[in-house]
Amino acid sequence: MLCHNYVFFDTLQKINTLSETDLAKHKAEFIALIEKNEAVKVHAYTTLGFKVGTRFMLWFQANEAEQIQDLLNALLHTKLGRHLKITYTLLGLVRPSTYTKKPTPQEQAIDEVERGRYMIVYPFTKTIDWHLMDPEKKRAIMMDHIRVGHKFDPIKQLLLYAYGVDDHEFVLSYESESLLDFQSLVMELRSTEARRYTANDLPIFTCIHKPLATALDVV
Repeated sequence: MLCHNYVFFDTLQKINTLSETDLAKHKAEFIALIEKNEAVKVHAYTTLGFKVGTRFMLWFQANEAEQIQDLLNALLHTKLGRHLKITYTLLGLVRPSTYTKKPTPQEQAIDEVERGRYMIVYPFTKTIDWHLMDPEKKRAIMMDHIRVGHKFDPIKQLLLYAYGVDDHEFVLSYESESLLDFQSLVMELRSTEARRYTANDLPIFTCIHKPLATALDVV
């Protein structure tokens, strides 16, 4: 899957006027539309309470961006979709790593069927000095950054390239069974040389993986 899109949703106030019966029917229609679509893989996450303006997130994966857009358009035209609003999106593409010859086990985990308990997603952009740096010096800095990451092998990651297709240069997501372990990783990464060359890495979204039907319980 080349194209990945993290789409964050909130509800419109009018959803409170729906009866429990109607809401259940609308959710079933929404779920059925996702499940019958073979071109786009979708994972669901709850975000309620972790970031203002978002209740759940859908992670779309497809070979082409249009496939994601077509499904999303169809979802927003369902009876449930008419009571939802998109509050944030992150779009990126999968590309071979510049610093390693083949994907690490952490990166390969993105293709696994089972997802981690938590997903933390954020965009980031490097400084101009980073892009103008000598390639060998840049590689040495990143290898140290990667070394720290390998100390936390149970934590999986996916790096997406967003150059030219979104406001940021990269979109990074981590999967972890423990928020404390992930926080420890981030604290250690902050002390590496690569941190000097981060221009921006906000906002950060913390998400909990759920079956689609369960994720929609926050609606």
